[in-house]
Amino acid sequence: MKTLLQKNMSVLAILLFLAPVLFGQKAEKPDNAFNNLGSIKWMKMSDPGTLIVSTSNGIYGIRPNESKTTFLFDQRKNIKEDNFKLQPGTPYAMFIANGLKGVTFVIDIVSGKVLFDSKSKDFTFITSRDIILPENKLVVSGMRKIKGKAGQRYSIAVFDLATGNEEHTIPQKGNNNVTGSPDMLNGNLYIPRNKGVDCINLASGNTLWTADIKKATSIEASEDAIYAYQKSANLKNTTIYRINNNGSLSWKDGNKLKGQVRQTEFLSNGIAVLTDVYGKNPQSKIYFIDANSGEDLWDKAPKTKGLVSHFYTEDDGIIFGVASGGINKIKYDGTPLWRKPLKTGPSISTLARTESGILYITAKDADIIDENTGESVFGKKLKYKQSKSVASAYDAQNKRFLLSCSDGLYSIDGSSGKYELIASPKFKEKEMPTKIELRNGNILLSASQNMMLLSPEGKEMYHTHFKSPTKSTFMKILSGALAVTSMAVSTSAAFRAGANKNSIGNYNSYGAQMDSYSKGFAQIAGASFSAMSKRFKASAQTQNENFILTKLSSGVGLVKIDKDSGEKTKEILLKDKKPTYIVDEMERILYYQASKNSIYAYKI
Repeated sequence: MKTLLQKNMSVLAILLFLAPVLFGQKAEKPDNAFNNLGSIKWMKMSDPGTLIVSTSNGIYGIRPNESKTTFLFDQRKNIKEDNFKLQPGTPYAMFIANGLKGVTFVIDIVSGKVLFDSKSKDFTFITSRDIILPENKLVVSGMRKIKGKAGQRYSIAVFDLATGNEEHTIPQKGNNNVTGSPDMLNGNLYIPRNKGVDCINLASGNTLWTADIKKATSIEASEDAIYAYQKSANLKNTTIYRINNNGSLSWKDGNKLKGQVRQTEFLSNGIAVLTDVYGKNPQSKIYFIDANSGEDLWDKAPKTKGLVSHFYTEDDGIIFGVASGGINKIKYDGTPLWRKPLKTGPSISTLARTESGILYITAKDADIIDENTGESVFGKKLKYKQSKSVASAYDAQNKRFLLSCSDGLYSIDGSSGKYELIASPKFKEKEMPTKIELRNGNILLSASQNMMLLSPEGKEMYHTHFKSPTKSTFMKILSGALAVTSMAVSTSAAFRAGANKNSIGNYNSYGAQMDSYSKGFAQIAGASFSAMSKRFKASAQTQNENFILTKLSSGVGLVKIDKDSGEKTKEILLKDKKPTYIVDEMERILYYQASKNSIYAYKI
């Protein structure tokens, strides 16, 4: 498993607004007020739902629906945002002071417990710090004081992140620093170092063997073998090595691949590797390697003509989509499964399996294709003007797909592929729908400032619009979500069960996706991961309200809209010039910086 620091995941769905407002809710006080926090420097929402607030007193954590701050990390004050790193998909934050090799803290931002403090653990110089999941461990290396003696020596230590307890200490001799991210499996720690890759039995602390691969940059352990990755200094190449379970090299030489490895899939018939080559014309490359010899099994790799945005390994081959447009499928012997690559529009937003075939949706077209031929199942793709926003949903009751684009709202029959334009919604302020939701058989279209409910036939039932504040009064919404294709926790937790093959998934709703993430968190030990699992499980439930930032009669505010009626059920009036506030959509809470040292929380 790769560590969390190797994953590039994005943050969970939140909305961050900056608008000119003074906060006050009509006829209501804030549900919770957090005063005298010290001078507030910045605040941000975390994946487990803790609001992180950096002040002159330190870092405060505020949990949903609690009347008091959950914790104050005050071992440092006025902490810069760049130095306090939330670890995506975990309940942890890492604070590194004085540069990359300086004092390090790991904090559980659900409980507020400091799980690791390098100074209190006698580390004077940190060379590496890695979180490993699903084992939920922290591996730290660096110079450490010798207890009861003068001087210090290089040491590796393993901490349990569920408790913060140090479980293993591995003293070392000489200059043999850790050079990359380690991995764990079956009680052994596999760690890359200057002089080779060490296999250390954690129970005894003994080094069982050292593989002759110097300065590897990351390790990935499996039941069959251990794989070491070694990036070149200029990052233009990556060499992969396979190590047997006794420490001998399975391949005579490593396999040197162009680019940086983004994804590796270990299959029964070989190893599929996706790399990215950056430069003037960035391009992805796909390799298929013989696990026994390390040799490339393909005489000629498939052309990608750009960066790959979707990459899946199926029973009969690899299917991939390119960001600039195009989908192809290659057999594991290197020959194309399809007669020719499928031409599509750019920006493939959806690539998923349905009962009829594989559905793809881009900025310009959509179709259901036969996975074995790459041809349209129904003989004709749906084409539309290039759209800045394309939204889709599956209407199970009517067995059809709904797709919103620049042309309007299409209904696509899931059995015949027949499509028709059932509505041409006109959103105000030149908006386009960004989300489609089925509600009691009706179709809800929504965007930042508009909501529209349509009958199953596409007849408008209501259209609600709330004018946006002018550009001079607020910044555009910043939002993020976990990547659909590689949720770090779910993937790593499933790996141990043998479910590490990255197959193309079924066309799922947002709720099903969040439920999947919840199950991934639930597989990792610790109360804080359990809290994250409950949070995501709750978010999978259909919500009945939407929230819109708008101009009210007395100023700027946030309104709560009932999705079924389009009626406004609540509003929060704002009147300040330069406030900062964050909406936690999962918990339905708005946090507002009411003054230089106060945060107000409103249940919305």
